Amino acid sequence: MSGAADSGASKDGEARKPPTDILFNIRQKIARVPTHGWMKSLYGTGHKRTIKKVKAALKMEANRLVDIPSSPTSQSEIISGLVKVIGVILQKHGRQSLPGVSRSVVEMKLDPNSDTLSIAIQATGPSFEGASVGPSNIATVFIIKLDAETDDDKPYPEAHLETEELGIYASQIFQSQPNRRFVRTLVITESRFRLIQFDREGAIFSPLFNYHEDFDTFIRAILSLGSTDEEEVGLDTSVQWEVVEGRKVSGTITMFDEKSKTFKTYPMADVYPTFNRPEVYGRGTVCWDVKDPVTGKLLLIKDAWIYDSADLGRKEEHYYLAQAAGIAGVIQMVGYEDRKGEPFGEIRSFRPAENVTLRNRIFRRLVLEKYGKDIDEFQSQLELVCALHDAVEAHGKLYQYRNILHRDISCANILLGQPGAPLGSRGVLIDMDHAIEVQYQDSAGAEFGGAVGSPLFQAYFVLKGSGLYQYRPTHDYLDDLEAFFYVLYVLMHHIARPQERQKVSFQDDWCHNDPELSATAKRELFKAPINMDAISEFWGQPCRDALVEFHKFVKEIILEKEEMVGDMDKEWDLEPMFALHSQVYDHYARVLDIFKKAIKELSPESASSPRPPLAPTTRTNKRDLCDNVREEDKLDMKVKRTCLASMWEESIEI
Repeated sequence: MSGAADSGASKDGEARKPPTDILFNIRQKIARVPTHGWMKSLYGTGHKRTIKKVKAALKMEANRLVDIPSSPTSQSEIISGLVKVIGVILQKHGRQSLPGVSRSVVEMKLDPNSDTLSIAIQATGPSFEGASVGPSNIATVFIIKLDAETDDDKPYPEAHLETEELGIYASQIFQSQPNRRFVRTLVITESRFRLIQFDREGAIFSPLFNYHEDFDTFIRAILSLGSTDEEEVGLDTSVQWEVVEGRKVSGTITMFDEKSKTFKTYPMADVYPTFNRPEVYGRGTVCWDVKDPVTGKLLLIKDAWIYDSADLGRKEEHYYLAQAAGIAGVIQMVGYEDRKGEPFGEIRSFRPAENVTLRNRIFRRLVLEKYGKDIDEFQSQLELVCALHDAVEAHGKLYQYRNILHRDISCANILLGQPGAPLGSRGVLIDMDHAIEVQYQDSAGAEFGGAVGSPLFQAYFVLKGSGLYQYRPTHDYLDDLEAFFYVLYVLMHHIARPQERQKVSFQDDWCHNDPELSATAKRELFKAPINMDAISEFWGQPCRDALVEFHKFVKEIILEKEEMVGDMDKEWDLEPMFALHSQVYDHYARVLDIFKKAIKELSPESASSPRPPLAPTTRTNKRDLCDNVREEDKLDMKVKRTCLASMWEESIEI
């Protein structure tokens, strides 16, 4: 994830329009909290003095707030009364004495193309910016409805629609406030309100609650949603900015480094993230350019909400990054923080325990070395083939010497090296979220379940039979090499010349929702020679030859595997697969030679500094991959390279 990545928030602090799939993303993960217990537990029994002041300032008749009409004919009639009531609650709280920190109730439009008004609590403080009311400077937002427009009748269609409506705005808040952990909002009518929470596991909503009958709970809810305590609002205060005249001018990120067991504060190189995933539901990955507080060296911080890997039978990303230490061409970790068990460090810490389906996510922060731009930002054919060569070589080192398979090769997960990068670091593999340690056991060989990786780059056998066949070959290093081929193939079809893109006709078929159809589309690619007419004249003969040779290699592997596994409807002999994997050295050497030839032809002088080849798998004829290979790595080399052990993953995030 490079500095060229889209931050998702414009420099004026306002969120961009969310992608069209945001609504679909939210719909998949909405759950109902069955009782009012969760909401009451959130807001406790405190604030008694403030409640007393609020009740003294507002009139109630017949157990009802006078300022809220009992029989309104439009939302606007309710809004004016609610603005007054919420304003009194915030005013009487009396905890807005911090310099530059304030909360105020305002009317606003959720949809700029509609005349319908809503209510928001506008905020100033270390995590907010902007003059006009918008997602960058509100603590929360409320939609207003008539009682007749909502209900709690099964299967709760109104609540789902309300959650979807607020979900679009919640996604904009997450984008404009990149240190958000969760967003809590309300649906309010003339007599009831519903609490809706958005977090990285989706959304949950409460039953409707009569606030006239229990005004104390409503007051506490408003005090919490509009709190000057940013953690209570749902913000991560380890990320902080200095705000001057409504603009963020500098910032810091503080973390507890698990390696040194000390807190470290990194100054931001830019107050806006370099990458911010747009979805509410998911990892919520945010990347920041920061500086080492001592050396001033540019680094990258990656924040993400990750499923507990123990549930999936895998280790955490920081484990694989630690194992990759010293391998050129693989992203290097400086430090990490794991908030498992910490307050606000897990989704379950701010969700109810009562009958709500939840797969727990844990917040993890990585500090990483900073590299160049995404690989599709290459400026020359030579830069591209050098980057791919070094990324493939790094993949081989990681697999052969550290027993780690990356499993998520894509354009998004290969960076260019920094300008002037040495051989071996001209292309860099990143994102070890789906990495796995290779298992050596004779029973390995087949798996079932979801495919890992980005659909456009998934290998044929990763897609084929995904979730359907018990005898699909396990994801192996050959599948990753096939994914490298798709990277080259996609780039040569997609990029007419640097900075100029063209439509890729095969993308829809390769990324079909049905992985079987995606697999079929990719299999068609190997039934005939590559059609070079679809490739821009920008691409010279060395790259065209490389594509043809790589295509030939992948085709041979697919045909050989097909001979072994057949239709994947019954058990197949593992020995031929073991024999295929025993050729791991030759496979990597062949792919690397394809790129070496292209590099030599594009820049003949580069041939004067040959790279040492990958080590073969036998102990008698292996050669060192690099000078700093650890002795224990050499002892761990295996003669046989088997398939990976079976692993079921219920849900794979792309």
